[in-house]
Amino acid sequence: MFDEVKGFAVTLKRGFMPNMTIQYPEEKRDMAPRFRGLPSLRSDPDTGEALCVACGLCARVCPTSCLDMHVIPSEEGDRELGEFILRSGRCMFCGLCAQVCPVDAITMSSEYELSVMERDGLVYTKIELAQIGSQSEIWWDSGCRNVPAGS
Repeated sequence: MFDEVKGFAVTLKRGFMPNMTIQYPEEKRDMAPRFRGLPSLRSDPDTGEALCVACGLCARVCPTSCLDMHVIPSEEGDRELGEFILRSGRCMFCGLCAQVCPVDAITMSSEYELSVMERDGLVYTKIELAQIGSQSEIWWDSGCRNVPAGS
């Protein structure tokens, strides 16, 4: 009987609190600082070229194999990123690709509105990912500054 009274007390307390409804399309919630949205490519702001050095670590570490890279040998003997494809329908948004990147070319953006009508809309190319990545900073820098070490 005491449990029912406690439950009713919670209901009464919540009944007098103000509503916390957000009108979604017009208002959007603030996302957590370390929210992991769509992986995106960062580019150099001066030249506009992708920071990717085509090492392939991101594609190798991805548990779902949602990343495809096509590497082109350059004239200098290095590698260049020819094509970069992300199948976001397979992506787990785990952030492993961004963590292993040696030059921070991949970052987890704050994009979360990813619904499409056709499955082909879930495939992102290098140009689309670079446009998304130009708007975001390195994802782990956004939330680590005030977090104490060891937590």
